[in-house]
Amino acid sequence: MRHVKHLIIAACALVAIGGATALLTQAAEPAKTKPTELISRPLTGDPEREVKVINVILPAGADSGRHYHHGDQYTTVQEGEIHIDIEGKGDHVYKAGEAVHIAPMVVHRTQNLSEQPARTIEFFIVAKGKPLSEKAE
Repeated sequence: MRHVKHLIIAACALVAIGGATALLTQAAEPAKTKPTELISRPLTGDPEREVKVINVILPAGADSGRHYHHGDQYTTVQEGEIHIDIEGKGDHVYKAGEAVHIAPMVVHRTQNLSEQPARTIEFFIVAKGKPLSEKAE
């Protein structure tokens, strides 16, 4: 009987450790951005490219990871502040009312390192048929 009691206690401890590990793993993952595509249309006069306008909510702690786009990106911060680390240009803080252009195929990373959510409007002119963004190595 005593042996069974010890096995039950050990099993409960393992379940508790597994649950705690799962919570820590989830907490370690960065918050996800919430993009909403507002428009996607062919670029007038150029059937090989399209225009996309996206509203992006960046919760506190959001991190896009290193990525690039197959076309120009124009971002304007509507609310809060974000960090954009552009390869070759370094990290810069952009606040509400500020805008940035990122050239095609340039690796960059967008983060919200503040305690408050941020919101951007992102305007893209990208190659038709290509994914909007691709992860960089």
